[in-house]
Amino acid sequence: MTDAFALADLLAKNGQSHLLEHVKTLDGAAREIFCARLAAIDWAELAHPCEPPAASKVAKSRVLDQDERNRRTAELATRGEAAFRAGQVAVLMVAGGQGTRLGSSAPKGCFTIAPHSGKSIYQLQAEKVLSLSRRVGKAIPFLVMTSPATDAETRQFFAAHADFGLAPGQARFFSQGTVPSIAIDGKALLAGPGKLLENPDGHGGCHTALVQSGNLKRLSDEGVRQIVYIQVDNILAPVDDAVLVGLAEAENADVVSKVLEKAHPDEKLGHLVKVDGRDRIVEYTELTPEQTRLRFPDGEIIYRWGSPAMHCWSVAFLDRLAKRGFKLPLHRSKKPLKAWPQETTGWKNERFMFDLVPEAETSVGVIIHRGAEFAPVKNASGDDSPATAVQLASDLYAGWLRKAGVRVDLPAGARIEISPLFAATEAQFLTRWDKRVAAVTGDYYIEA
Repeated sequence: MTDAFALADLLAKNGQSHLLEHVKTLDGAAREIFCARLAAIDWAELAHPCEPPAASKVAKSRVLDQDERNRRTAELATRGEAAFRAGQVAVLMVAGGQGTRLGSSAPKGCFTIAPHSGKSIYQLQAEKVLSLSRRVGKAIPFLVMTSPATDAETRQFFAAHADFGLAPGQARFFSQGTVPSIAIDGKALLAGPGKLLENPDGHGGCHTALVQSGNLKRLSDEGVRQIVYIQVDNILAPVDDAVLVGLAEAENADVVSKVLEKAHPDEKLGHLVKVDGRDRIVEYTELTPEQTRLRFPDGEIIYRWGSPAMHCWSVAFLDRLAKRGFKLPLHRSKKPLKAWPQETTGWKNERFMFDLVPEAETSVGVIIHRGAEFAPVKNASGDDSPATAVQLASDLYAGWLRKAGVRVDLPAGARIEISPLFAATEAQFLTRWDKRVAAVTGDYYIEA
């Protein structure tokens, strides 16, 4: 039973006393459930969202450029491959979002994306893990973070497709938490009688959810040292990346973050920089157009390196933070909110996984080739849409074929699709290519 006096005091101290008036309208179980939720929320943090650093404090992060990456590729790939084959690597995909902007209320991963096979985003990502597992002879753990809105449907979708060929129990599901959305004046809102208006707590909820679900301890007990982290909506995000894992091992890094040179100052990516001697990723929503164009004295753009949300996290690092009781800060963005009894404009609060980066003793950035690893699916049309992602994937596969000696001459509208079960990486493709065709002049699909 919730202590009514303690709850009243808590809400009064944090400017939320209006919620007590709503409590009075509720009876029985509904009242107790609502009060218990109110008591469980950290109201103080809602009033103190994370703030971006002053430009004067921003310095350059260490990033392996293409030259250094090329020099070290053989060494790093050897170390990463050894870690994969020793069962020391897991893959984690954050998949809490719904396909609202794609015109669907289903989890975004259920969206059909592949141009010829009709595979969903979930299937493409799962098949990458399956392909890797077959290649290294280990059932690589595949952790899938859902949200309260997508958890049941995601589990059902995987089950209906027999986990896309993964071994029993290889796919491990866990759900992120939620955090209240608030009005512009800071007051909590309602979604309905006896229900706070809340939203999933962002991909940063992954750390807490990993701990609370027992998955982080399980990984540690299994001897997993590194977690390859991707987001569901990047259909080119590689999971079979021995160089990434090898870099984490060679540098004894708490985190390795992939970066790419921003296409233009207003590109919607976080930015890897150094602040007070520690790496940090600054979210694009927290910078003005003027700030994104600032330069260092040597002329280099301050916010040069964009983060496509691909990392390699050390399990030991995540465990240390959990034992410390570290809690990721909240970020807020102004959004239209479906509050009850009427819609309003307010603040949506989220945590970002990259806010773990400043806690790292050793953090390294590594440059990637945009066309090989970054094809986000966020909007129904225009930039970062299914059409652009499919085109990027087709262009990548055309490059693989050309490197294999195939003449590729596609008419407008033709697309190439290569199943991850045939090849999930260029190296794997070149190894497996059997010269089945000499030229590709139209739609082309390769399955295992």
